[in-house]
Amino acid sequence: MTAPSSHPSPTAAGSGSVLDGDPRILIPLPEAAERLGISRWQAYKLARSGRLPTTRLGARDLHVPAAVLRRIEQEGLPPEPEGSVVA
Repeated sequence: MTAPSSHPSPTAAGSGSVLDGDPRILIPLPEAAERLGISRWQAYKLARSGRLPTTRLGARDLHVPAAVLRRIEQEGLPPEPEGSVVA
């Protein structure tokens, strides 16, 4: 018998959120990128532009609020602001 995974997989969550059953409030940005199906580079780019809200823990670590990931799953990423320049 194997121990349950500390991070439920999207398939284990069924039709609900990939975060169902995960008690954490903040998700590390690299893990959030994986759960959203995007690259780490794209996640950092979205965070820098403000389209992916993050909070900083310590000097370097960015985390995404779990509630934000749930909202993005339901509604998608917020649109790019008008007149923004893609870097």
